[in-house]
Order: sequence, then C-alpha cells, then structure tokens
Amino acid sequence: MRWARIAAVVAAAAEMAGLAARADDASAWLMARQVRFIAYRADHPGLEAQIARIRARTSALVAAAAPFGAAATESPPIIWRVLPEPLELWDGPQYPEMIVVPAGEFTMGSPPGEADRDPREDPRHRVRIGYSFAVSKYPVTVGEFARFVADTGYDAGDWCHTDEPGPQPKTGRNWRDPGFAQTFDHPVTCVSSLDAQAYAAWLSRRTGHLYRLLSEAEYEYVNRAGTETAYWWGDDPDAACAYADGPDLDTQAVFPAWAAHHCHDGYAFTAPVGRFKPNPFGLYDTTGNVWSWLADCYTAGYAGAPADGAADMTGDCKWRRLRGGAWGRYASYLRAARRGRDLVANRIYNNGFRLARRL
Repeated sequence: MRWARIAAVVAAAAEMAGLAARADDASAWLMARQVRFIAYRADHPGLEAQIARIRARTSALVAAAAPFGAAATESPPIIWRVLPEPLELWDGPQYPEMIVVPAGEFTMGSPPGEADRDPREDPRHRVRIGYSFAVSKYPVTVGEFARFVADTGYDAGDWCHTDEPGPQPKTGRNWRDPGFAQTFDHPVTCVSSLDAQAYAAWLSRRTGHLYRLLSEAEYEYVNRAGTETAYWWGDDPDAACAYADGPDLDTQAVFPAWAAHHCHDGYAFTAPVGRFKPNPFGLYDTTGNVWSWLADCYTAGYAGAPADGAADMTGDCKWRRLRGGAWGRYASYLRAARRGRDLVANRIYNNGFRLARRL
C-alpha cells in the first residue's frame, strides 16, 4: 500500500511537471507568434480597402462569365485571379493564418481511368466558386486549439480512436496526447466535427469575422488549385514526399502492413505544419498530415450536388465528409478527388480541420 501511495505521488508530480513544461511551451509559442504578427501588421497596411477591391473585381469577373453547359466537365479550370500573389489575412497571433483564394470553376470528381478512383467520385460535374474567400494557410494547430480550450474551458473529451492494440476508442488519448509526440505547431487531431465547429464559432465571436468549415466542393477546389491531375503536384504518387506528409516508408517502418509511397518524408506520424511545398494557391498540407472535417453531410455520390460551392446538406448528417487524406494507412487516399467520411462526434487520431473565412 505504501509503495502504491509513493507511485501515485510520483505520477502526480510527473503530471504536474509535464503541465508546467507545456505551459512554458505555450508561452514561448505565443510569444513567437506575437513577434510575427507585429511584422505582419506592419507589412499589410490598408487591408480592408484591399479586401473591398478584391470583392468588387471578383464580382465583376463572375458576372461577366458565361453559364456553363453540358460539355463543361471537359473544360479546363478557370481561376479569376485579381492579385498577382496570394494575400494573407491574420486576425491575431493566437488565431490561424489565412490565405485569400480567388474565385473560379473546376470539374469535381475523378476521370475514368484514374488509378484508385472510387465510384463515389461520380458523376463528374462542373462547380463554380463565384466568390473569393480566405482559407487556413495550414491545418488548425495544437497551439491554436489550445488557446480556444484555455479561453472557453471547452471539453474536447478524453478518448480517441487509434491503431494501438486493445479496445477502441482509447481512454486517455485526446488532442493533447494522440499517442505520438506533437508540438504546438503540429496539426491538432483527435477532434470531432463538433469540436471543429465549436472552434469556428469561438473564432467568429472573438474576431467579428465569420469562420466556418469548408464545403466539400470548396476543399477540392482549393486542394487542386487549378490543377487537373490525380494529385495537385501531378500523377506520380511516389513524388508525394516533397509535397505532403502521407503514408511513406517512414510510416511503414512503424506500421508494416500499411501501403506506402516509395519515398521518405521524414515523419512517421503528423508533421509540423508548413514543412512541405505549398500548392499553387499558397496553401500547405491540403493533402496529407490530417484529414480535414467538412460541412457536408454524407452522400454516396454527386447526384444533385450543388454547383455553386455550397455544402451538400441533403445526405445522412450523422456522418460528415472529410478530405485531404492523412499521414497514415492508405497512400491512395491522398488523391485530390478522394472522399472520406466519419461520424460527426467521432474522434480519430488522423482527423483534424482547417477553416474558411468570409471576406
């Protein structure tokens, strides 16, 4: 009994030491971001006027565009750029950095003959995103989610589905400890769609701007970023390691049964955000690292899907869509057209999210 009490005291002391170290990490993380935010504000004067010009020029371009007809699915993507370079928006050092994405249109879904395509990616259809909007430059990070929890006392649970042996979900696994090491700059995971929506609602209240989950059409649009290949960087899956933290040979060394790209990206689990090349819209990790929760309810295909970028809320809303693939399990899930799904309240250690912001 005495040894049990001693063990309990030692465990409690270790936990307190861990909490103190994490508090120090949080302070250092926020301080570094405050320095960067000051520099950002100095480099971006007159943002509101610039955003107003973006809205006006985008509206004029979209209004002048011809309606698309039945053959539009075979047409190349259109991007209505009004700026020569991506514009960053940042509402505060504790909040996600955002990139303004131009309006445009594209063909959603995968073409016949694409390797590993799924019938749920049919029918291919044209989508017009007739507005500019801002998208998280990176997936929402552990540090950003921690600020939300600290500010609100939000309970994001103490369980998560992992690939560890034994019954699932695992009690004691959560966004703070998904079962592998993370820093404040890693993408938050072990969060549900409900957790992601709560974070977006908090961010909207704190900043006065509307933040939300992306729709599935918006996500495929910003992931492809004007490309038409199976992956936004091309058709070669084994080139992934320069562009995405996916199931690679480093991951396969830990999980030998998993399929992998034949390359090394340097990370067996999640990677700190922004470690790989950005896509043509200036967004990082739109493919790989963590799946991104979306606003849409589950549908088995695209029959009757919105053509204007709106979320499809006609399906089974106990399930929500995910996009982008993740660090582990199936290499083919990094394809731009690949669709994922999960129960709205589920927490899994490869699901995270990124946000959209209205201009």
